[in-house]
Amino acid sequence: MKKAYKHKMKLTAISLAVASMFMANMAFADEDEIKDLTQPKSSVQVEAINVDNSSAKFGEYNGLNRAGAYVNGNINIRGGDAYTDNENGGTQRWAITGDNLGLTSRSAGANISDQGSWNIGINFDQLQHNTSNSYQTPYQGTMGGNTWTLPSNFGTVRQGTTNTAGTGTQGMSAAQLSDFQGMNISNTRENTTLNGGFAIDRNTNINFEYNHLAQSGAKLSAFSSSGTASAGAVGQGVSILPNPTNSSTDTVNLGVNWVGENSHLNASYFGSFFQNNVTNVQWQTFYGATTNPTSVMQTMSQMPSNSLNQLNLAGGYDFTSKTKLTSNLSFGQNVQNQGFGGTYDSFQVGAGYPTQSSLNGLVNTSHADLKLSDQSIKDLTLTALAKLDERDNLTQSNMYGFYGVGGNTTSTTNDLGVVPNTPESFKQSQLALSGDYKLTKDQRINLAYSYNNTDRWCNQYGTPGSAVVNTSSLVNTPTTLNSFYNSPSCVSATSSKEDKVDATYKLRASEDVNIKLGAGFSDRNTNWNQNAIVAMPYSVASNPGYPGGTALNGYNGQPAGYNSGNYLGFYPFFEASRKEFSGKGNVNWQATDKLSLGLGGKYTNDTYPDSTYGVQNGYSWSLNFDSTYAYAENGTLVGYVTQQNMQRTMTNQSSGVVATATLPAYSSWTNSLQTNATTIGLNIKQGGLAEGRLTLVGDATYSLASSNYGTQLNYNPLGTASPCNGAANMTCGSLPRIQNNMAAIKVGGYYQVDKNSKIGLMYWYQHLYSNDYYYNGYQTGVTPIGVLPTNQTAPSYSINVLSASYTYTFD
Repeated sequence: MKKAYKHKMKLTAISLAVASMFMANMAFADEDEIKDLTQPKSSVQVEAINVDNSSAKFGEYNGLNRAGAYVNGNINIRGGDAYTDNENGGTQRWAITGDNLGLTSRSAGANISDQGSWNIGINFDQLQHNTSNSYQTPYQGTMGGNTWTLPSNFGTVRQGTTNTAGTGTQGMSAAQLSDFQGMNISNTRENTTLNGGFAIDRNTNINFEYNHLAQSGAKLSAFSSSGTASAGAVGQGVSILPNPTNSSTDTVNLGVNWVGENSHLNASYFGSFFQNNVTNVQWQTFYGATTNPTSVMQTMSQMPSNSLNQLNLAGGYDFTSKTKLTSNLSFGQNVQNQGFGGTYDSFQVGAGYPTQSSLNGLVNTSHADLKLSDQSIKDLTLTALAKLDERDNLTQSNMYGFYGVGGNTTSTTNDLGVVPNTPESFKQSQLALSGDYKLTKDQRINLAYSYNNTDRWCNQYGTPGSAVVNTSSLVNTPTTLNSFYNSPSCVSATSSKEDKVDATYKLRASEDVNIKLGAGFSDRNTNWNQNAIVAMPYSVASNPGYPGGTALNGYNGQPAGYNSGNYLGFYPFFEASRKEFSGKGNVNWQATDKLSLGLGGKYTNDTYPDSTYGVQNGYSWSLNFDSTYAYAENGTLVGYVTQQNMQRTMTNQSSGVVATATLPAYSSWTNSLQTNATTIGLNIKQGGLAEGRLTLVGDATYSLASSNYGTQLNYNPLGTASPCNGAANMTCGSLPRIQNNMAAIKVGGYYQVDKNSKIGLMYWYQHLYSNDYYYNGYQTGVTPIGVLPTNQTAPSYSINVLSASYTYTFD
């Protein structure tokens, strides 16, 4: 080895120049790197997009719903001396941003702040939901409007005989069919937000936010017509029409925040004011039972305007660095008092109803919680939580009389149902305890227990029978009407109690492997009042056992075998007693410096032990696998696979308490629903090409989703050898599979022209195959005889998108 002291460095003019240049470049490089970290770049992007096909489903939310060219743009401009002069105490920042400015999924904002002193900003975002571009209707009107009339040459459709070809809407004339025209259906929401804050001192600040939400457009809804100009209904025709969305919601949030050495406190006000600019929708009927049906204009009311005012108080106190207490309180009042005048259909409401001019809706809400956490014991964190929520509904309960749109042609021409509105209240209380313990430096375990209690009631229910205006042709007699008043229970599920336990185990098996496992169990028990009087009138025609006020089963007008209007043994699954088991786990493995793998799964199982009818059980499970591989210095490959499965089983009664000519008493059927979804994805990114100027990206996704319904009769119809024989029997076996298969490929890249300019190019292909027999009922000639066709089709498509962009970046 040669010794260093034997070598002497001689500096020449050239070597000094080279060294100086090298050091200068190093200084410039360091300066640029520091600048990039402390001063964000600003950018402006212009993009040209071309879509080769129109599809509301493809452009459901992204704004690319029509074929043709789009001009799009994005901006991100930031500045302020907090970036450029921070070392000298600069504290101001400002930003102007905009995304998708040429599309209906756009957003923009401007914000400015002085760090630690004040901030103010205004933001806007818009999102259009494109529902359908295959909808057709003979009605004349504007999407978003509230009046729909038929062409003068359309006439009316006579009610045909059930299951007879060429009757009703299945046999419309050529002139009527020629009146159908296409209409694109969409609705749009626009949010404008003004927010800001001001620091009073180092401990206290004020913040505010005002938001204005405007909604416009329409959503498709079914409108049921009576088909007659007289009171009540003698037939039912269904028109599927654009139900207007024309409303605004203004919200205000004002808060004062204080932070001390060991405590904090927040007091705030929240107000929400909803204004619906459309009180009703009017449409012309097309359907009736007579030879020459009378076409009339009918009315359906819309969502009423309302307001909410709420006061909130939140705070916390640190007893020590390891023992902390937090709490939240809130009190709110929701008011809905819009007048009934002109919002309902006088043909379908009984004479003299409603008895009040408005709902007089009033709901008080309250919330309180208290949380204590403690880490005094080494490696152990304990948490206790108590929470209370109450919704106290003080809305007046009054009688409302109406005719059913289905009509009744038996003993009486039209039965008038008179029932009260049900102002339900509830209270939910929860107690939760949890502990997190560090077993070793690589192992942790968490145990959590919670108890939930829910009570439901009505402060008042119905009015005395004297308040009933018209008692002629009533389904409910005055005797039964009186029983509504101050009823001991207006709901059948009066209370629920649920115990829930969860356990989680975390293990760091090695420096490269992390494992997480969890399991849970919950047990919900619901108390039922089978004699509750619910707002559900019985029809004399459909329930022969209903004697019109005569006591049956020890109760006014409650037929034997019924539970508050349901068959005994039926409980809605969202209220019914339930046992639920769950398990989940995932493993993450950093196999090498370049390869990482992840595997996870989840399983749930629900059973409803007290439900003879309704949902009996259900389960779901999912698996997911993902991996990231850095195959080169500037190249990464990401792949994932997910599998989701769900099944639920329900059993219902298919006949009344009394046997009919074809069905035995208490007959039942079982239905199962299965859904499966598989998704595979692959993403690749390669940079550093063309001397570091070119980056290529690619993404591919493929998903398969399907749903299957299957029905099995649990009886043999009377006089029939097989339960599936006979036109009057239910559908047996499996219905056609509902499928949604989607494939998408995106490839593109961007080229860095110089320090400030970049160009990009992207190609996107997406294909959806959708097959749903539900849409068969919309087609001309095969709709139910009382439903006007819309000719909507399952949303299948094949779309090619090409885009080119130019981005300019600057300091």
